[in-house]
Amino acid sequence: MSLYEKGSELVRKAKETMLKSKEFALRRSEKVLRIERTKMDIKDLKDQKEEKLKELARKVYELYCQNNLTNPELLGICQDIKTIQWQIDEMWTTINNMKAQKE
Repeated sequence: MSLYEKGSELVRKAKETMLKSKEFALRRSEKVLRIERTKMDIKDLKDQKEEKLKELARKVYELYCQNNLTNPELLGICQDIKTIQWQIDEMWTTINNMKAQKE
């Protein structure tokens, strides 16, 4: 084999290696991209779930306010929420009274 043929063979092998490396890098980056997209989809689903849980909580509290709730566990939680809301309302009243007072 001549020097030219050996050089040509080395260049061909180098090209093959480079192409394989490029293909590997592309496959790996596509995999990473798919993983990240799937993670984003999971986050979106979790956000949807949280919104539905909040909606459910509002509906349960609404039933409580209408005296249509009978589950003792849920009644206790709703009563706690009502107590907290009273505390919040009292604090706002205090703030409004302080603002209304002349100095």
